[in-house]
Amino acid sequence: MFGRRKVIPESLRPAWDAFRAQADRVESARRALLSCLPVGRVDPVPVPVGLDLLRDELDAVADELEAWRRPEVEQPWHDCRAALDEARAAIPHAHEVATSTGELEELLDAVSDVVEPLDAWHEAERAWLALRVRA
Repeated sequence: MFGRRKVIPESLRPAWDAFRAQADRVESARRALLSCLPVGRVDPVPVPVGLDLLRDELDAVADELEAWRRPEVEQPWHDCRAALDEARAAIPHAHEVATSTGELEELLDAVSDVVEPLDAWHEAERAWLALRVRA
């Protein structure tokens, strides 16, 4: 039938809402960090500031992670937890690089080590969206 859209089942909606809120926090902090990278002629906010912001947001999300843990998305939940751990573990090195080098390539590599694991949140979103049913 046309006109019927897919929605998250009612029983999963609170967990879905918690996931979305956390995913938004992760993505916003990730974008904030990336906006600190030196590009063009504009002096951005220092990268360590962006790293501190990301760390604080990831810590907060990690504390609330259980809010969206459901059997239907158990593997993506574990993947996101591991991604948070991996990203947070990479922050001290990235912070050190950001404060000690002027080499852009080295800085980009260190920041990539922090943000790349967070792609797990995009995969988790796909898993959630696969649970939608026709309304």
